[in-house]
This record gives sequence, C-alpha cells and structure tokens, in this order.
Amino acid sequence: MQVVQEVGALVERKWREENYREDSFPEIALAALSAAELAKRLDPWDIVRWVHNAETLPAQQDVDGRFGNPPITLFSGSRFYIDVYFWLDGTTSIHQHAFSGAFQVLLGSSIHSLYGFKEERVINEHFSMGQLTLKEVQLLKQNDIRPIMRGRDFIHSLFHLDRPSATITIRTKHTPSASLQYDYRKPFIAIDPFFKDADTTKRIQTVSLLLSMNHPQAEKMISELVCQSDFHTAYYVLAETFRHLIGNPMDELFKMSTGRDRFNAILGAARTRHGELVDLLLPVLEEEERKAQLVSRRTTLTSDEHRFFLALLLNVPDRVKILELVGQRFNERDPVDSVLDWIDELANTRVLGSRQSNSLGIEGFGPAHQLTLEYFLRGVPLEVAFQDPEQVADINNIGSSVAAISELARVLARSPVLKPLCT
Repeated sequence: MQVVQEVGALVERKWREENYREDSFPEIALAALSAAELAKRLDPWDIVRWVHNAETLPAQQDVDGRFGNPPITLFSGSRFYIDVYFWLDGTTSIHQHAFSGAFQVLLGSSIHSLYGFKEERVINEHFSMGQLTLKEVQLLKQNDIRPIMRGRDFIHSLFHLDRPSATITIRTKHTPSASLQYDYRKPFIAIDPFFKDADTTKRIQTVSLLLSMNHPQAEKMISELVCQSDFHTAYYVLAETFRHLIGNPMDELFKMSTGRDRFNAILGAARTRHGELVDLLLPVLEEEERKAQLVSRRTTLTSDEHRFFLALLLNVPDRVKILELVGQRFNERDPVDSVLDWIDELANTRVLGSRQSNSLGIEGFGPAHQLTLEYFLRGVPLEVAFQDPEQVADINNIGSSVAAISELARVLARSPVLKPLCT
C-alpha cells in the first residue's frame, strides 16, 4: 500500500501547515485524491490480498464492520485516517457526518443525493422535526470525487449500484463541534441513530411480542403505552406497530380488523397525548415501508438494469430527474422507452418468497397500465389525452376506457414501487 502511505503523508503535511484546522481538511483531502488518481493505481482486490498477507495492519477504525462489507483502514494517522469501504448492496440511510474529508469511487457507481433540512421543532437532543428537501441527485462513476463536510452542511445518501462497489475515504477522526451524527427519515424527522435507552428498547420489544403473538389486548396495551410515553418513544412504538400491522397476512387468518384500522386506532390514541405532531409521523412511516418493499425487491433481482431502475425509484422522487439519470446511464436510447421496457419486464417477474404476482406488486398489470404510465412519463395530462381522438382510439383498442384509465392513474400514483413516476 505504498501509494496510500504517500497520500497519507501528503495529507498530514498539508494539514499540519494549516494548524489542523478542520475547515481546511475537505479541500486538502479532495486535492490529495485528485492528484493521486487512486482508481487507476489501486486495484481493490490487491487491497484484499494485502489484508491477507500483511504482517500487521494499520489500527482498524471499524473492527466490527458496521459501515461497509467490509471497511478496511489503509492508513491510520494521529488525527485522520484513510479507509476503503466495500459494498455488496446499496445503502438507504440519509445522514450527516461528525467528521470531514473527501471520498472517491474506486469501483462501481452510485447515486449520490444531497439534502437540506429546515429544523422546525426540537423534541430533544436526539430527535427533532422539520422539513427534509432533496437538493440534488448525482450519478457517480469510477474516479469521481466529492468532499465531505461536517454537520448539516452535508446531508446526503450514497446508494451503490454495482455489486460490489468500493469507496476510498480520507476523513478526520472526530469533530467535537459536530458530535451528533443525525440520520434523516423522509420527509420530517432528524434522529440520532446511536442513541440507546434500555427502558425504551424493552418497551419496543414488548410491543413486538404483543403483535407477533396477536395478543387480544395488544391494541389496548399499545394505545396506553403511546399515551404515557414521551414523543420520541411514541415514534419508536408507532414505527414498530406500523411494521407489524400494515400488510400483515395474519389479520385475515385470525379474522381481526385490518392492520390499517388497528394502526389508525393506536395512532388516534397517540394524537390525544401528542396532538398534531403525530400527523407528521404517518408520511414518515409510509416512506420507510415503501423503502423496505423496494429494497426487498431489489435484492431478489439479478438484472443490472432492473436493479438500477429500482435504485432510482428508491432514491429519486422526481419523474423528470429519474428520466434524466436513465438517459445519462443509457444514452443510446430514449429513457421513456427504457423505463417502459423495464416496467413490462418487472410485471412478468416474480419476487422470490412473495405472495404478490410480480415485482411491481400490481395485480393484473397489462396494456392499460402501460399506456397510463406512458402518459405520466411523457408528461401528457390525462385531460389532454382524453380530448385527442387518436388517443381515445388507442385506449379503446386495448379494451379499456377513459374511466378505467382515470382510475388506473389513481392506483398507480399510490403504488409503493411506481409512485415516483406518477407525481
């Protein structure tokens, strides 16, 4: 790892000249990565061989492999270190950092999303409410380099498209002024993922117990819990309850009311204690469930194009931006045609272990669905299409009707998978 040692020594010298001023580090790291061209000089698999054969390794910063598959420290200085992170699957966390530096794509490619957060209400030091907004989406490829800023100046997510991917990072060890490293839950929550409270953990575990066994008093007991809890704890309780009840096939088996009805009753109980704040939680929980569904589908697919498409649906809420990124990656064909082809293929692909008939989660997907999606993708308002005799003829030719297309548009706009294309 001689080239990495050279980069580490250069960064150490340059940063020392700046008196180890934190604000100067991202620029120093960015310049060092740009000059070194590590993606050309460093084979990721030589790193693996080095780990296998070296007599000793630099002090490893993440021994348990919590961030990466695995993370490997290549250089360990007194105030910063250089890591490489291997990735087998994309990550979905939107987060900020308690450090600064720069990273470079060493292998593969990724979707890099940048966010802003306007804090509106601090619940406590570990939990706050506000508005999370997407500022920019970038398609990163091998050699691309980006700075890492500390704190809320740099809220981002990095979703790795290829399996495997590898990222090399030059970063400070810790920045005291940005000690909290929040995660964000679209569209309203900032939360400290490292905060642990034993009492809260046990209460969440009992909620899981009650719902997993379908205890007849589960709804009453959980409602009482959210009414006597602080709002931070109530969020965890409602998140666990939502995860168990929404789409739970056991409801029908035990002839109970639907999971949605049961959850709404508990949500109503929480509202009596916490007021309008509770209304901000449902969109967050629904988005987390949508993400979980897309991730589970993506892990069962083997086509690189299908995995790329689902990664866009997972990370990019804007139809126009999705088509722009498809065009960047596959610039030899019309992005709308690409998306329609992928949707048709996914409609004929089963998800392993799922009760749903296809990877879209839409029963009876057919030509009418495809035509409705094409209207969305090409930006054709339905009222315009319905006034065009040729379009109406096309609708009739596939055995559908204007009323049926209107209803399909509403169904597709609610689809967890296709929702970003239909808004």
